[in-house]
Amino acid sequence: MTPFGLFGVLVLVFGFVQSKISLEDRLLSDVDVKNLLQRLAVLEESLIVEKERNDRLEKTVNVLATNLEQTKRMFVEECTGPRKEPQDHQGEETKLSLFGSSEGIARKTQKRKTDVSKINHSAAASGILQKIYSTNSEKRLLVQPSQVIPTPVAFYAQRSSSIEASEVTANLVIVFDVVKTNAGNGYHPSTGIFIVPESGMYVFSWSFQNGNNVHDSTQLMVNNNEEGLIHLHTSAGNWITGTGVAVLHVNKGDDVYVRITSLSHTGGIISNSFGRSSFTGWKLN
Repeated sequence: MTPFGLFGVLVLVFGFVQSKISLEDRLLSDVDVKNLLQRLAVLEESLIVEKERNDRLEKTVNVLATNLEQTKRMFVEECTGPRKEPQDHQGEETKLSLFGSSEGIARKTQKRKTDVSKINHSAAASGILQKIYSTNSEKRLLVQPSQVIPTPVAFYAQRSSSIEASEVTANLVIVFDVVKTNAGNGYHPSTGIFIVPESGMYVFSWSFQNGNNVHDSTQLMVNNNEEGLIHLHTSAGNWITGTGVAVLHVNKGDDVYVRITSLSHTGGIISNSFGRSSFTGWKLN
């Protein structure tokens, strides 16, 4: 073969390799874009849930502020009302002291009788006011603002069907699509990812089933870090279920999910009427 012919073959081979690499890069880029769009959709949903929760808290704060203002107004009215009557009595006694004649004495005697009657009525009125004040005090105690109980965060989801062995690949995220509990709306059944709504200490648990002479490993992931791992290896004709548990501190916005490992996956993930693969978690504090 001439040098020119050899050079032509090398050019063709180089062009073929470059076109293949470009195609793979383009395909990888499309997958990345798809994952980013899916992640954006999940974050959008989380923002909507967070906004609704903030609106509920704002309404609660407004109600508590209104109750506090009403209580303050009632307290001011009760403290300032009963003081006017004794001042009026002092004015009347001063006027009576100016009379020195018999007519004045007679009028003073009559006034004293009236004053005694008023005092009796005043005592009765004071008793009634005291009862009213006591009752209102009890009412105020009842309407004192109570502590806002934090919203619980917990989720529990299952697989509705098995994953066939041909579909099990390395780093495949297991989607648990049947949601039984989702307090706090942190779990997203379309992706199988729990996006942490509040920072704190959490308990996570997951289980899966395989059988008939296969082996699989699954791992609990927080973002890109492995935080738990379980492995199942069954003999021919046998089935087994494995469960993993982890207690972790996670931060708001972290992604928690279960996936197939890249080291061991020769069988399917079974989820049927004999046993459901599942994923659950809840906040401790």
